[in-house]
Parts: sequence; C-alpha cells; structure tokens
Amino acid sequence: MRVPVPSPGARATARVAVTLLLVGPPAALAQLPAPIGPEIRVNTYTTGAQRHPSVATPSGRFVVVWESDGQDGDQGGIFGQLYDDDFPTPLGTEFQVNAYTTGAQHAASVGAKFSPSFVVVWQSDGQDGDAGGIIARRYASSGSPLGGEFQVNSYSTAVQSAPAVAMDNAGRFVVVWASLGQDGSGYGIFGQRYASDGSPLGGEFRVNTSTTGFQGHPSVDMTPEGHFVVAWDGESAGEDGLGIFAQRYVNDGAPYGGEFRVNAFTTGDQHYPSVAADANAFDVVWQSEGQDGSGAGVYNREFNLSTGAAGPEFRVNSLPNGAQTHPSVGSNWFMNCGLIWGDDGQDPQGGIFAVSPYGCGSGGPGTHVNTTTTGPQTEPVITHGGPDNLFAAWTSEQDPDGSVGIYAQLLFPGWLPVELRDFTVE
Repeated sequence: MRVPVPSPGARATARVAVTLLLVGPPAALAQLPAPIGPEIRVNTYTTGAQRHPSVATPSGRFVVVWESDGQDGDQGGIFGQLYDDDFPTPLGTEFQVNAYTTGAQHAASVGAKFSPSFVVVWQSDGQDGDAGGIIARRYASSGSPLGGEFQVNSYSTAVQSAPAVAMDNAGRFVVVWASLGQDGSGYGIFGQRYASDGSPLGGEFRVNTSTTGFQGHPSVDMTPEGHFVVAWDGESAGEDGLGIFAQRYVNDGAPYGGEFRVNAFTTGDQHYPSVAADANAFDVVWQSEGQDGSGAGVYNREFNLSTGAAGPEFRVNSLPNGAQTHPSVGSNWFMNCGLIWGDDGQDPQGGIFAVSPYGCGSGGPGTHVNTTTTGPQTEPVITHGGPDNLFAAWTSEQDPDGSVGIYAQLLFPGWLPVELRDFTVE
C-alpha cells in the first residue's frame, strides 16, 4: 500500500531543523499575530462591487484574485494583483484574468504554495455551452500569463460551480468543484489533476463516495510533494443537517483510504470547510451552528496525513458570543497555521479576526485584523508567506463609491522567535 511520506531533500531537512528550534511549551508560543504596516485597498478599479477574494504565495510573493462587477464590460470578471515581498508596494498593476467576458465570471480561487507559478480558477456562466463551467489560467510567479485560459470540467451538463485549486512546490495542481446532477443525486464533488506544464493528468474524477443529497463547498490543499486532501460539506445518513467530509489522495491521484467524516459534533449544520496540509498532517476548519452556545462558531480538527488518525475537534474562537463564520486556514511547510474568520461578536459590524498557532493546535480570541470598522467586513481568507508572515484579505464597504472592495493586511505570526524571523527555505 502506498503511504504518503515526505520525500528526502533540502525541504525535509529544513523542516526538521526549524521544528527542533521551535519545540517548547505551548504557552511559550504566542498565538496572536500582529499587523505589519497598515491595511491597504487591493483593487484599483472601485466602481461597483469587488468581492470574493482568494490569496496564495507563489515563490514568496503574494497574489490576490477577486471578482469585479462590470469591469470587463459585461457583468462580473476576474481580476488580480501581485505583490512582492516588500508589501504593500504592488508588483505591476491589477490585471484581468478572464479572456471570455460574456456573462458572469465569478467565484475565483488561486493556488500556489511557494511554487514557481500560480493558477487561477473560476466559474464562468455559459462558456462551456451550458449553465456554468470551470475555467483556469496559469501564470508565472512574475505575473506573466503562461498561455490562455482553458476549460477544466469535461462533464458540462447543468452547473459546475464553487471551484477551488491547490498547487505543490513543483507547480503541479489540482482543481475541485461542485457539479449538479453528475453523481446522480444533487451536487457532487469532482476534480481534475494537472502537470506543472498545465497538461491534464488523467481524466476528471469524483471525490465523494456517498452520493445521497447535497455535496458542496469544496476546499483542497496539497503538500509540497503533491499529496492532497479535499474537504467539503454534505448530507449523509445519520447526520442532522450538513456535515464535513474529506478524502486523502496520494500524489499519483489515487485515493488513500475512503472518505471520512471530519466533525464529531453532528447536531445542526457544519459547513464551509477550509483545509491546509503539510508533509505530515492536515487540518480542517469549519463553521458549526449552535455548537458553542451562541450562533455559529469556528472549529478545527487535525489529522495525520499517512494514517488518518484524528485529534479531537476544538473550538478556535475562545469568545463564543455572536457568530463566528466563514473560516479560512493557511499553512506553510512546517504546519504553522494562520486561522481567520468573520466575527460579529467582537466587532458588532462584523470584523475579521485571526490566530496563528504553531501546529494549528489551538485557538484564541484572535487579533482584530481590520483597521476600518465602519460597515461589515466579510469573506476573509489567509495564506502563509513563509515562516515569517501571514497575508490576509477580505471584503469591506469602504471603496470611494461606497461599494464593497478588497482589502488586505500583512501580519507577523506572533509565535516565531526573533532569531528565526529571517529564515528562508532554499
């Protein structure tokens, strides 16, 4: 049986070295990240709404993508902005991703994890000949496009929606999405793997084993070696509402074990999962209704990548008042995590809060990420920019025309000792 284990080499050695330096009592590792500089507006074009951001780190840079109403001349389009490591100075200007502009292009996701390129995927209505399809485009880490856009989904009947993408450190990537009717019962989760040159690796595949009812909102992450984990919310026999499910894969695309339920608490709905993986472990975070006694809360569970063994689920937000929603998790190679969520208990207008535990193993009240607190702040996402920073983005109603725009903040993780802040992986 194939077991996903880290390959030998410089990255594995670096991981051991850093782990040995950081091991210590959990209380000694601060969990509250600190802002580095001011929050910034990402989008240059401010007419109408810019929303649904996604973030990634190609070769140590930061890239943000989002959907923008009317900017491409017809409904929504996909746009992006690249930043070098001297954030907040942008690297070039914002760029249009989608070439096909008829109808709406929306629900963008970007994938990269210190890789030499990045890939953007999105839902395009009508482009595949039916209601909605999944489109992708590859870019060098410099921001130069690597060819044109291409269709991901082979099955094009009805709607393919909610895409997510992840990339390994060699540039191989996998796209997952929800497809209506393809698994015979409502929405199911499907995927397609690609080589680093953008050529397909096999055909599209179904992720969910259980096909009863709804399966949606997929999330995916890859290890540096190309193993990957897909998580989604779905209906299953014995569940009260939606639950969180996941499936592991070896780097040749073969499933490793069967699909499994992530959440232990099964009352009400658990939904909107986000997954982060390194060579040895993966974490899934999600939103759980009613579990913390006050609206929605954010929960996390860590799994061993090779064995599938699970730790206990735990609440990320230590303050349960109000609703904590739409969590996002991002990790580096060392499984040092950034966890972010929207919170209307700590910020009555709806604010963005984040923690950055070493090993993803605990939560807290969270750092108040957004400086501007007028109006709601929503749709938070986070990624790791190496061992020494986090990068967060969200939507905020503070564009010059009063509409929703994309805002971002660089964060110092808080747990890293001073002598390691300049550590880089070759």
